[in-house]
Amino acid sequence: MRYKERPVRPIDPRFLDFINYGICKALSERYGREAAAEVFRRAGEIEFEELKKLIEFKSREPYEVLRTVGKFLEEMGYMAEIRLTKVEEDEVIIEMSGVSVIESSIRLTQEGASPSHIMTNLMFAALKDLCNLRADIIDLTLEQPSPETGYAKEKWVLRKIE
Repeated sequence: MRYKERPVRPIDPRFLDFINYGICKALSERYGREAAAEVFRRAGEIEFEELKKLIEFKSREPYEVLRTVGKFLEEMGYMAEIRLTKVEEDEVIIEMSGVSVIESSIRLTQEGASPSHIMTNLMFAALKDLCNLRADIIDLTLEQPSPETGYAKEKWVLRKIE
């Protein structure tokens, strides 16, 4: 049976969490936590190159670039909601809820493995490519993210890449 003759069901977010755990755990075991994190950063750069083929970035203003990536991730079902608040010209508060890979990310961190940080690495790549910026992240979540909420809150301080 050919693909177009039968519609494909939407992917259950638990499946993405399942796959995320396996890939991240395998890379962390094989190459170590830091090397796995480097692979995930590179994956974010590759994914961003692909994303530019799918959507138009109408602005190179950092806040708008982050909003565009966040909207894409929401629409794709990676997370239920992302809220961005511009605090200063170089500071953005990012609140995420319903993150599809929260369970695997928590588990990987507890096991000393590197989580994929899909959103973070995609946004880092966008900032680097379109704005020549990097971000320092300050965790603002009062309690650890949980599988029940999938909530996290971060402050991103944007700095020029030298």
